[in-house]
Amino acid sequence: MLSLLAAMAVNAAAHCGYQGEVQAIGLAREPGRDQLVYCEYYLPTRNNRTRVLYYNPRGHRIAEKSLVTRPGEEPRNTPRPEVIQRDYRHGEERIVRRRDGQWEMRYRESRDSGWETESVDGNDIDVIDAGFDPFVRNNWDRLSAGESVEFKFASPLHGRAVTLRARKAECQGEAQGNLCLRIDLAQALLRMFAGHLYLVYGADQRQLQRFEGIVNLLDDRGESQRLRIDYFYQ
Repeated sequence: MLSLLAAMAVNAAAHCGYQGEVQAIGLAREPGRDQLVYCEYYLPTRNNRTRVLYYNPRGHRIAEKSLVTRPGEEPRNTPRPEVIQRDYRHGEERIVRRRDGQWEMRYRESRDSGWETESVDGNDIDVIDAGFDPFVRNNWDRLSAGESVEFKFASPLHGRAVTLRARKAECQGEAQGNLCLRIDLAQALLRMFAGHLYLVYGADQRQLQRFEGIVNLLDDRGESQRLRIDYFYQ
């Protein structure tokens, strides 16, 4: 049975138009505002593939992502799934997949742009996309104890693995009692020029409840955007 908050999320997400079965919903808003920017719908995993649909509040599907794990891998516990993400508005695509013991990263800015392709050694990537959630669960005790944990995150946008740092942060407002994390670049000098991410994980189920920062979906103009996403599970 849905909790009250989850039921409210389903009601809010209905305004984005998707009515099918889901295992999780994300509601993206501008920080400090209640206006909905888009909804994320995580569909039930089938044949090692989890589809994520992105709808705007006008009921239009604006993007789609597939998270693919190897046969025998548990999707919830896989920090390195293959990823294919397509934006239907301007044609941006981000792809990370296995190729002959390496990770191939492909990116194109729009449907009129050429592809940029790079390969990274299979051991040089720790986390891919939503695989950050199982990575957090695998390092829960270290992070809860206040230890800083570095990891290499696949960035098809940059064609390489970016070294990031996760560490415990002070929880804000109603997030008290959960595990709150700050994610930023590991290099001290570069941190001066880049923003950070703020994430809240529920202490009981160890699931992502809130994300604040630059999201992996561009706005209608094709520009990066900083949003707050609240997640609800069924």
